[in-house]
Amino acid sequence: MKQKYQLQTLTPVHIGSGETLSHIDGCYANGRWYRIDLDKVLAHPSTDLNALTSEMAQRNFRWERYLRQSGSDLSELSAYSLLCPQSPEEVEIREAIKTVHNQPYIPGSTLKGAIRTALLWDLINASQKHYDNTLNGLEELADQEPRRSSRRETPAKPIEQQIFGRDPNRDILRALQVSDTTTMDLSGLEIGTAWTVTLNSSTQLEQKIDRNQEYKIFTEQIQPRQQLTFSLKIDEWLLKAPATKQLDFTPSQGDAIRDIAAVCHWVTGDLIQREQKFFSTYNFPEIANIYDRLLRLNERLTGGGSFLLQIGWGTGYDSKTITPLFTYDENDPEAAQELLMDLRERFKLGESRSQRENYDDREFPKTRRVLYRGQNPIAPLGWVKISPIED
Repeated sequence: MKQKYQLQTLTPVHIGSGETLSHIDGCYANGRWYRIDLDKVLAHPSTDLNALTSEMAQRNFRWERYLRQSGSDLSELSAYSLLCPQSPEEVEIREAIKTVHNQPYIPGSTLKGAIRTALLWDLINASQKHYDNTLNGLEELADQEPRRSSRRETPAKPIEQQIFGRDPNRDILRALQVSDTTTMDLSGLEIGTAWTVTLNSSTQLEQKIDRNQEYKIFTEQIQPRQQLTFSLKIDEWLLKAPATKQLDFTPSQGDAIRDIAAVCHWVTGDLIQREQKFFSTYNFPEIANIYDRLLRLNERLTGGGSFLLQIGWGTGYDSKTITPLFTYDENDPEAAQELLMDLRERFKLGESRSQRENYDDREFPKTRRVLYRGQNPIAPLGWVKISPIED
């Protein structure tokens, strides 16, 4: 079964290429950031190669100064330019993934990764056996002594093997194929400012500044209200006998794959509720109001085949892990918080930089990434609406 979907961005989305850009790669002018095309610079008749080489060898090299001195037109020497609310100055810019023709898109792997997390939540939550086994595994893991490089461990791997299949050949996600989205025009891309906000000693949310270092970064991001399409294919042959017997696939796995919209709907709804509560509790109304709207939208999508997802960079710890299933237990909140603290100590999550092995009792995670315009918080990152397109 193959279904085509429309993806609409609700808040800015950053899908990184893995590269960061600096003042060597471009410059800011008149409310835009220009990505310099070095080939165009070298081919330009006004370019003095020796002078340019000497200039670029200087630590304080800036394209703005060089182009002004040479009298060159910035727009003629750039690969592209994007709206940018302020000069990045010395702050790096996270580059968005694009095709070789500088066309932004969203990889299928990004979408499938978010769907995979939702399916993991659903399959654990729907089975008492899976829930108990996962909880026991987390408790055993938390009781172990921290390793020298605990951050390099992969505690999710045995959980995923238990839920999805013990090896890649027997992974139920083999039955799900997600295409890349269509490309979009560069005019739908912009540069935004993402700040890390954190709970301070007075338990108030504020922009994180530590030892005069501002925890902010600029991102090339897809603007809200952009529309792209992609396809999702379910390989029904793998979900029927004799393949299910050979691959050890269960009926519940097949049902979850076939009912992706409903699965993503409830998992995403749970995440939205937690984020709305966090920003409301800590008096951050600008972002809490956005989550209010997302909650209402999610409710309207019930049963219609459409669903919300949070994808890409800056979406946070809770959106990419299953630990909230066990650490937000309203039936036994003390045990849930004890497990969370044990896991934090085991993997050094939120450890104090100034006092090793010190973990404060503020809510974890106590940080979020929020987009700002000037000093005003404007949006969380990564929210999209996905709707089936009728043939």
